[in-house]
Amino acid sequence: MNGLKQLVREIHRRSLWQVLGIFLAASWGVLQVVEVLTETAGLPDWTPSMALVLLLIGVPVVLATAIVQEGMPGQTSGTDQPGVDGTGDDGAAPEPVNLAEGTGSLDRPSSRPSRTARLFTWKNAILGGVGAFALLGFSLVAYFVMWTTGVGPVGNLQAQGVIEEGDAVLLADFRNTTDDAALGDVVTEALRVDLATAQAITLVEESAAREILALMNRPDEAVRGTVADEVAVRGGSSAIIEGEVGAAGSGYILTATIRSVQDGRTLATFRRTAADQGSVIAAIDGLSQDIRERVGESLRSIRAGEPLEQVTTPSLPALRLYTEARAVSETGDQNRAQELLEEALRIDPEFAMAWRALAVTLSNTGAGPAETRHASTRAYELRDRLTERERYQATAYYHRDVTGDLFAEIAAYQTVLDAYPDDRAALNNLAIAYSNLARWEDAAALLDRAVSGPGASFSAYANRPLYDALGGDFEAARRSLADLEARYPGTELWGNWGGWVLAMAEWDADEALRRGAAVQQVPDGASWRRTGTRAVALSYSMTGQMGAAREAMRGAVTEAERAEAWTDAAQAWVDLAKTELLVGSGDPVPPLRELLERGTLERIPPQFRSNFDWIQVMAWAGLEEEARRMLAEWERASGGLEATLIRHVSRVAEAFLLGFEDPAAGAAAIQAIRSDTQCERCLAWELGELYERAGMRDAAIRERQRSLEAGQNFWYGPHRLAAHEALGRLYEQNGQLDEAREHYTIYVQQMAHGASLPRVAAARERLAVLQTARLVR
Repeated sequence: MNGLKQLVREIHRRSLWQVLGIFLAASWGVLQVVEVLTETAGLPDWTPSMALVLLLIGVPVVLATAIVQEGMPGQTSGTDQPGVDGTGDDGAAPEPVNLAEGTGSLDRPSSRPSRTARLFTWKNAILGGVGAFALLGFSLVAYFVMWTTGVGPVGNLQAQGVIEEGDAVLLADFRNTTDDAALGDVVTEALRVDLATAQAITLVEESAAREILALMNRPDEAVRGTVADEVAVRGGSSAIIEGEVGAAGSGYILTATIRSVQDGRTLATFRRTAADQGSVIAAIDGLSQDIRERVGESLRSIRAGEPLEQVTTPSLPALRLYTEARAVSETGDQNRAQELLEEALRIDPEFAMAWRALAVTLSNTGAGPAETRHASTRAYELRDRLTERERYQATAYYHRDVTGDLFAEIAAYQTVLDAYPDDRAALNNLAIAYSNLARWEDAAALLDRAVSGPGASFSAYANRPLYDALGGDFEAARRSLADLEARYPGTELWGNWGGWVLAMAEWDADEALRRGAAVQQVPDGASWRRTGTRAVALSYSMTGQMGAAREAMRGAVTEAERAEAWTDAAQAWVDLAKTELLVGSGDPVPPLRELLERGTLERIPPQFRSNFDWIQVMAWAGLEEEARRMLAEWERASGGLEATLIRHVSRVAEAFLLGFEDPAAGAAAIQAIRSDTQCERCLAWELGELYERAGMRDAAIRERQRSLEAGQNFWYGPHRLAAHEALGRLYEQNGQLDEAREHYTIYVQQMAHGASLPRVAAARERLAVLQTARLVR
């Protein structure tokens, strides 16, 4: 007891309470600063703990220093040694003292402080404290260097190149092995809320994951395990966060893992404990903090996989093939896209959107209508399995490819765009639908919208120069063509096709011949090569070289018949008939008669003929019996499927046939069709011809001028040329001689190689008369 009392007296005597109080107060201040810096400067959460450990180590050091500097209990202080105060015990003058060990007199104690006293000094204590926090600073620097560069176990996943900043990360449903059935869902949702604000990653929305599950035909399954893997792959996520809630006595253990979607390897693991249910939220917060810290902010090397197309199929391999086909199609390689889609359909024969994509691809490769319609029909038949967006897309293409109900197609695509303004298929295909109504500006605006936003696609780029040209905006068409060729340098087919349409619209015969010949030489796609031959023939006609045009067109017929491509053969004859009508002899009947006499049409099933165009040409040529027979065969073969389109073609044919007997009545019938179809530019050339036959010159001039402003189809160039010849004649009849001379001059100059053609010769003669009259005047 006496010893304890003496120790207490010594503590008081040496002011250890004060020293301890000062040290603890200073330590509290230091800890507060560290806590603030940890929160504001983003220091690791172990920083306060390390600072506390260092301060606790400092407590015995400070106390030991205080004791040593005052002397141990029972000892005198350093200034109480005999002789040190300047006098000896007897008050006499001191003898010389030993100032350094090994020097002076050996019979006197050394005055040098002991090793302990030299070690535990306030100077050393302060230096030790500084060194301790220097160690803390060095640890922080080392940590951040390793964290930033991705070195060691603390390296963040971004710096390690595992994921990229902003990558989509899927949070899987946590497994629950506790007795509390709801705890797994609670942990999952709480962690989702915490991670939703993370800047380094983009957490996949639960609704997005559920949409993908619906596309997989597994809408009610939990997102974990292999299901989570497939959802992540479909959604383009780079990693999955998955975990488990387990029991540990009366508490809980929360574990989490970040796993790579690309190769399945574990990237990081985390563990937090909760003493009871009340501590679970704190454990979730800790888990969230651990995940955020490990994920990091700067992502580099391995990129997240591109998301797979969001379409309905339970087969991931089929979806991968479909996605690859879409990507290949974007490069213009339609043949390879077709192969991939066919392989996807072998895996999942009920993959509706693959059927639809196949129909589009078959159309682009020039396949027969039977194949494309079969694919379109299969997609439509499977539409009830689809999401609303997919269902409207499949329905729209079915109407385009099978029923011919243009307005049903437009309505379906517009519904898609109302909900999904950047949908690539809807933007491109609605533009095509508008082109069928000669709404070229509307079509071009949709494609401009597509190529300037996320709805950009190869099809949008490929169609844009066509619609700009057919709308009469040749400068915009040239820019669009340059954009296409720059963006898709390996897709010469579509660049040359667009270039041919533009050249024909501008009457650049040399460029048209060059582009047509290039289409003629495409390595894949025999149908396109035959199209190129017809393009060359039409190019010759634009300068009046009808002999070369006829020879080339007959060559196209021979080539098609040799390949038993009867549709292409028939189309070549119809093209020749229209060429004769617009820029040649003016008589379309001989080529059509030859087509009929060769029996080519009988080799093509009525439902797969190009009835829309061919029947109208037959009716315009006055071949009434043939036109009506083709209509009847078509209607029987369609079984009512194409009733809307058949009614439209029938009305047009009847209007043309009526025009032979009563041109004014025929013109009125066409005007009614225009109004019903909301196509004010449709049939402009034909309507102008009927008005001229009826002697209604002003109305005829109006329609001929409309033919100059914008075309209805790829015959825009020949229509414009024929319109100039007719306007010369009409203005002359109207007494507007300056306008007549202008249009005759344009026509004659363009048809420089067709001087022997009757219409060209007549135009030259009238122009000469008008020129002479102006000189005489």
